[in-house]
Amino acid sequence: MATQSLYRRYRPRRFGELRGQEHIVRALREAVKAGREGQAYLFSGPRGTGKTTTARILAKVLNCTNPSDGEPCCECDSCTAVEQGNSYDVFELDAASNNSVEDIRSLIDKVSLGTPGRHKVYILDEVHMLSAGASAALLKVLEEPPEHVVFVLATTDPQKLKDTIRSRTQHLQFHLLPSDTLAEHIKWVAEDAGFALDDHIIDAALAKGGGSARDTLSALELLAAGGSDVDDSVDLSEFIRSLVDADTGIALSATAHAISNGHDPRTLCEELLHHLRDLFLSVMSPEMVSMRHDRLDDLAETAQELGTASIVRAMERLGSALVEMRFAPDPRIMFEIALVQLTRDGDASDQSALLARLERLERTVAEGGSPQPKEPPRSSSTGKAIIGGRARRSDPSGLIPRPAAENVTTDSPASAPQPAPTAAPEQDEQRPATTATPAAPELREQSPPADTSSEHDAHSVATMWSDSVRSSLTGMTRALFAPASVGAVSSSANGLSVELLLPSQVHAQKCEAYRDAVQQQLAQSLGVVVELTLNVEGSTAVAQSPDITEIVEEPIDPNDIVDASTTHRRSPEEEIADIFPGTRLITTTED
Repeated sequence: MATQSLYRRYRPRRFGELRGQEHIVRALREAVKAGREGQAYLFSGPRGTGKTTTARILAKVLNCTNPSDGEPCCECDSCTAVEQGNSYDVFELDAASNNSVEDIRSLIDKVSLGTPGRHKVYILDEVHMLSAGASAALLKVLEEPPEHVVFVLATTDPQKLKDTIRSRTQHLQFHLLPSDTLAEHIKWVAEDAGFALDDHIIDAALAKGGGSARDTLSALELLAAGGSDVDDSVDLSEFIRSLVDADTGIALSATAHAISNGHDPRTLCEELLHHLRDLFLSVMSPEMVSMRHDRLDDLAETAQELGTASIVRAMERLGSALVEMRFAPDPRIMFEIALVQLTRDGDASDQSALLARLERLERTVAEGGSPQPKEPPRSSSTGKAIIGGRARRSDPSGLIPRPAAENVTTDSPASAPQPAPTAAPEQDEQRPATTATPAAPELREQSPPADTSSEHDAHSVATMWSDSVRSSLTGMTRALFAPASVGAVSSSANGLSVELLLPSQVHAQKCEAYRDAVQQQLAQSLGVVVELTLNVEGSTAVAQSPDITEIVEEPIDPNDIVDASTTHRRSPEEEIADIFPGTRLITTTED
């Protein structure tokens, strides 16, 4: 004989045993005590929150022979029959499979019949699955039900119900259970059932349950039976570490390891997305995280290390990857592309990427580290990067010593910087933390950017414009600048002067509003300050062409103006008659 599952064995039998639904318990208990129970209720909420269980408890207390303080006795024949499922006073209907008009009409025919108890309770589960005709038939009986009949409609999607049905019911909304409440409940269940649980199993059950009591108990039963080995969730710590360190090798290696263990890329992306949501909520709204409070501190610490801007950007990119996976021949590729973009945000130019890079730079400077980008480890024999290894700084201490400010020369900004000597480990430990890293403005003054404007000519700028710059534009900017071509390119005092040629003057005027964005993109791609001008194709050539003769208007003498000739103009018929002698023109008149 099969063992009864935990969620059925420990299903609440009274209102007082319901967890996390105190507002519903209070409303129903007071209505029953006062004898003012309604004739139609609507229970809505996520799955596994106790909607059907509450409906059965209400059916028991309405027909209980010995109720006490709004609670059923659970000992009389009526309560026992309801618990065993053979009561003549309770009728349950699964509207998901019995959703036709005939099913509802059969129910209506039984409504007027008598009942052994005081009330006849109809429980309709998943009532939003009813067809349009069945909903109309149900509405008719809800308008004027018999006095001894009570309807309880349960649904997970009340928005799909007709407004006319919702208006004729008392709507009670069930909520997901808080993590602390669920943790106490499953500890009590485990102790009563004789399970030996550790904190790891409890956290795994809470994560799988997602606030649903039924799902949490099902996950607990599975984990308790098979131990922690049954937990097939992915260890997301390596993914989070790759985002913190901006290490593409760790991200790809973790992906390959997870997929080799049988995890689907789509599921992997969803789990990572949910974990990032928990990280974000641990800082912004900790009460919304389905996890014990003693673990929220670890989440908040990781979230602070990663940065809220990086978390939001990662959630947006992974969400887009999930949409792209629907049409991709290999979902793994879309997931890997998303990870590469998130761990190499230095190549991105969107606002979220810039905020993420700024957060990482500020965090690195505050920790006394170097804002220099990390290079992946390379093999000593081949010189190629080692995939899967964590990128390390060339300096073991994590600090790159810099020369003093007075030793930095500014006469030749284009000269390459000299490598700094590596300090001994003993010297790094004795170095004060306050002088580890100078301020950002000092770094900009000590190492000015090299003048690279002389390296670019019209051909190189045109090639870069057609290959990368124009395709990196987005939205209206990309559409307006699609027909643009590079004109004259010259060096200026500030950097580089670039001319873009457009088809017409009207087109150039429309592009003027987006000129700053294109100028910024050009400067980022060329690595030099760019001064962008917009001109019309051919306008300069026409103005400088020596072949075009200038037209000079001469004044008109009024004496030269004469009247037009009044001489009779010969018709074509007369001219034909002159060509053929003897021809006679005959004019006919139509009546």
